[in-house]
Amino acid sequence: MSQRTRILAAAAFVAVLALGGGMLLLTRGQGSSSAAPPAIKPLHPVEHHARSLAKAQKDLKKKSAARPRTASVIDGMPGTLALALRKNPVVVVALYSPQSSVDGVAREEAQQGAGMSGAAFIALNIADNKVAAPLTSLLSGAATAADRVLDDPAVLVFKQPKTLFVRFNGYTDRDTVAQAAANAGALKVVTAVGSSALWASQANSICNKLKTDLLSLPLPSSGGSALDWIDKVDGALENTVKSLRSLTPPKGRETDVRQMLASYAAAVSESQSLIAQVRAGKSPDLAAFQDKIAALGSRADAIAVDLGATACGA
Repeated sequence: MSQRTRILAAAAFVAVLALGGGMLLLTRGQGSSSAAPPAIKPLHPVEHHARSLAKAQKDLKKKSAARPRTASVIDGMPGTLALALRKNPVVVVALYSPQSSVDGVAREEAQQGAGMSGAAFIALNIADNKVAAPLTSLLSGAATAADRVLDDPAVLVFKQPKTLFVRFNGYTDRDTVAQAAANAGALKVVTAVGSSALWASQANSICNKLKTDLLSLPLPSSGGSALDWIDKVDGALENTVKSLRSLTPPKGRETDVRQMLASYAAAVSESQSLIAQVRAGKSPDLAAFQDKIAALGSRADAIAVDLGATACGA
């Protein structure tokens, strides 16, 4: 096995570690096959299929006509935001672009924060001009220039009637969103220090941040850049373990948390050891490495899920 192959294989296995049993899927397309797909024969005669399709389209049109549509602009705001503010004193808005994986993670975190505070939540696609135009007009009177520009990901907290209370640019964890919504007047859900709910919420925020950190790292395109990429992945994982270790564990579950963190830390250590071997020009046993990482990750992930930290090991 060549040095380049060893490095890229090591990178692939460390990516498995980064997934943590389901936290993130770091893959890229490998190209498409030039072979033509096999022909598929219809199960029913074509004429019958055409009649069925026509009937289905007709039924769909009837349902669409009967379903009331929300106006794109209401009171100078995106329609969905205006309606949400009519019914709720505080609304958390996540700005996102559908092309961004990081935006999806940030949107999920904002939704969790809104739920924790009792605020309403909506997500607005800034790539849609029907949304972007009225939202830009609404924000034109914001106090700072940064708040007047649409960017993603971002979280906006509005309060009735249509006041922008606070804006967070970039990834924002659920606890920060919940606190901001509570400050704006939403009913905050209070959780005691040392409770399972608080620990799980904080742990999920930390692991979701890991997702955004990993997604921001461009995958290596050559053997020469692979080791640097693995170093960055390990650094992000190590920081995540440190952050999890700083949390106050749930009462009665201290031993479980210690075991979970020990397994995650051991996995990071194994990865760092593999990197050192590759840098030294050695050929590490990648199969054995994969088995170790899988065992450590499965053990830690099972504990994390049992503790409610589903973002860490779902």
